[in-house]
Amino acid sequence: MGVKEVVVVRVINLNRLVGVAGGININDYIKKCQEEAEVKLKEITKKIESYGLKANPVIPAPAGDPVNEILKAAKQYNADLILMGSRGRGIIKEILLGSVSEGVVRKAEIPVMVIKHKAKVEKIFNKILYAHDLSEYAGRIMKYVKFVAEKLGSEILLVHIIEKGEALAKEKLEAIEAELKDFKVKTIIGYGTPHKEILRIAKEENATAIFMGSRGAGGITELLLGSTADAVVRYSKIPVFVSRV
Repeated sequence: MGVKEVVVVRVINLNRLVGVAGGININDYIKKCQEEAEVKLKEITKKIESYGLKANPVIPAPAGDPVNEILKAAKQYNADLILMGSRGRGIIKEILLGSVSEGVVRKAEIPVMVIKHKAKVEKIFNKILYAHDLSEYAGRIMKYVKFVAEKLGSEILLVHIIEKGEALAKEKLEAIEAELKDFKVKTIIGYGTPHKEILRIAKEENATAIFMGSRGAGGITELLLGSTADAVVRYSKIPVFVSRV
């Protein structure tokens, strides 16, 4: 798909030390973690290079807030995409405050792809669910959907969710379908809460990845409750590609 270089980042999460009893020498802790990370990063580098790609491990591993350090590395190395794993919903703290992956998705200025720890997908881009709310923002994601589908022959599930009180904008949907006429596309209309319907359809249609846009923190409601993208990233069992638009 045109990937040439992979920058590998391991962040030493200092947030975990907040509230920990005194007596810990932070500098010694960071040094030990960096030494352990260097060994692992070299192993990962060799594996990536075995696929014919250039691997660039960030050594020494940065220490601090994972979200900020990941974004800093992406900017420093002019990355085009952030690819990261997520263990999924688990501890109470993560449910209340959000995971590292959610934080990166919210703040990143480049596309982010999140792959869940227990995801069992052999061909990630075999069947792409393209979530579209018929806005210009969602339309900007189409270039990524087209790029992947053209490279790999992916099937596209064009999904539009109609919330309570809304009506279907048929002409807009037909215009989007026309833009995708050269691909294998199946249009699906859902009714209800967007993230729940997107995840339901993804499961029923055996989608292998979800592509969607995120406007970032755009209003009070989104700041308090999170966006549709936040919820999809949190609860999806398949990889999610998000681009802030």
